Amino acid sequence: MKKWRDILKVIVDAILFCAKNNLALRGSTEVIGEQNSGIFLNLIELISLYYPLVAEHFASVKAKKTTTSYFSPQIQNELIELLGQKVRNKILSNVREAKYYSVLFDRTPDASHKEQMTQIIRYVHITEETCTIEESFVDFIKSHEKTGKDLAAEITEKLEDGLSISDCRGQGYDNGANMSGKYNGVQAHIHSLNEFARFVPCAAHTLNLVGVHAAEVSPLMITFFGKVQAIFNFFSSSTLR
Repeated sequence: MKKWRDILKVIVDAILFCAKNNLALRGSTEVIGEQNSGIFLNLIELISLYYPLVAEHFASVKAKKTTTSYFSPQIQNELIELLGQKVRNKILSNVREAKYYSVLFDRTPDASHKEQMTQIIRYVHITEETCTIEESFVDFIKSHEKTGKDLAAEITEKLEDGLSISDCRGQGYDNGANMSGKYNGVQAHIHSLNEFARFVPCAAHTLNLVGVHAAEVSPLMITFFGKVQAIFNFFSSSTLR
């Protein structure tokens, strides 16, 4: 048991190293020792040069003397999920300790054109030495709704996983009608649940809208940006060669 525990510690450390440095774990092949096998397997191979236990296990896997490697993509994903859950729990624990918080949500389509909503919590983290304002990414929400009421329901349901909506003191979204609408937007529905959850629209999105409306005054600007958009659409939909 100790052998496998020590090997798993090395694997977890390798995954944490890749995650901290924003490195992709896998390459184009999962065969140990082959070119383009990915950073994770190459990192394990490097560690094996200085760690006899890992070297022995690595050699057994490479020679196919054992069917248990703990190097598979499934194991990597499971460990990443567990580590992510631990980080999320720690963030929520800090938020509960701070008591009051603000929420930031934004929706965007991913590479597969599915809508995902990011959940960010803003709170004050106080220690004996410091007092800092933290903005922590907590989770992705697979969004299936479009209306402000339904989006607000998704948001409050997610918050109920570990936080109380009554402790929310601020909301931040873009200027879309379904998010910032005065009567039927997400902010209005959240405010109806908690009158202290004040809404502040996204300043960057507001500035972008100002630029868009300013550009629409000039026919030359409309033509210019129309051509730029057409060029982008052409190349983004073209087959890679």
